[in-house]
Amino acid sequence: MDDAGYVDVDGDGVREMPDGTNSLNFRLNWPGDSTVAPRMAELLNASWSQIGIATELQALDPDTLTSVCCPAFDYDVIIWGWGSDPDPAFLLSVMTTDEIPTGTSESGYSNPAYDELYRQQATELDQNRRREIIWEMQAIVHEDLPYIIPFYPLAVQAYRTDRFTGWLVDGDKLGLADVTSLVAIGPVQ
Repeated sequence: MDDAGYVDVDGDGVREMPDGTNSLNFRLNWPGDSTVAPRMAELLNASWSQIGIATELQALDPDTLTSVCCPAFDYDVIIWGWGSDPDPAFLLSVMTTDEIPTGTSESGYSNPAYDELYRQQATELDQNRRREIIWEMQAIVHEDLPYIIPFYPLAVQAYRTDRFTGWLVDGDKLGLADVTSLVAIGPVQ
């Protein structure tokens, strides 16, 4: 950071911008109903303070966090999370330019090439070709880095095969992870 010009000009332990003005002091917010975000915030605070970045930690109720986040973008750093069913269309949509004004995009990420690939995958009927398009989209956001994803939580599901039949357990779907399972499940005869 020193080589990039982010030095602690006034000796208070917090680095300043390369022009010597604003210190690297960030508001770090998370939804107050999260069970994992408080610890994540503590870890980020401890790690960043070691390199001269200060954080102001604050949990906000989810509605307040949403109002400062999307589409107001009145935050410095937020801990946020998304979930989805096995089809990635919704999670892919979060990173499209069209979602910025809707409040779904909390990052404000915009990439016309990504947007075009999103439109293509949405209408692609060949599963292998759609997978290729989605992988290309993943490569773009991996390079552009609109999000820093610290971990992927495990999702555990249980279902009873002795009482119900028709579970969709092959391919991209498992149990109730996709609501289309609900139309195929029935009692064991």
